[in-house]
Amino acid sequence: MMPCYNAQMDISLSAIDRIIALVGFGLTIWQLYKTKAAATAAKEAADAAVSAVRNLEAVSKMHDISSRTRDLLRLLRSGPFKPAAAAAFELRDTVARYRDPHNQVVAQIQQWEKAVLDVKAVHDKLEALAMIPRTRAEDREALIHEVARLHTFFTSLAAQS
Repeated sequence: MMPCYNAQMDISLSAIDRIIALVGFGLTIWQLYKTKAAATAAKEAADAAVSAVRNLEAVSKMHDISSRTRDLLRLLRSGPFKPAAAAAFELRDTVARYRDPHNQVVAQIQQWEKAVLDVKAVHDKLEALAMIPRTRAEDREALIHEVARLHTFFTSLAAQS
């Protein structure tokens, strides 16, 4: 006995196959949309986390700079210039490496650049004075005033962070 070929049934199966394929294609498109939305949300969350970490790092560095100026003031008031020169070098290095992730300092870019140059000048002056056995009280007083001014500037930036 030969199987009987039913053209009507073949057309019906073909129509059902097409419907299933269209439903499957629709589900695939919907899943791709959900996946894209999830990937976008994950990227935004990762970007926010990176931004928060960079901001925290910038705040920490600005507080470190402020602390270093305070330590430099203490060393300038307490005695020989050699330890103060070493502290000024560390301050200069820290200021040079500071990068604000949100460019908040850009609004004060001229003040920042001046402060960087002033830190360099203080360091250079302290290195020179550290070589001299006796220095004038006026030199120490001028350096104390300059470092106090820098400390005020850096502390105000740290407070804004």
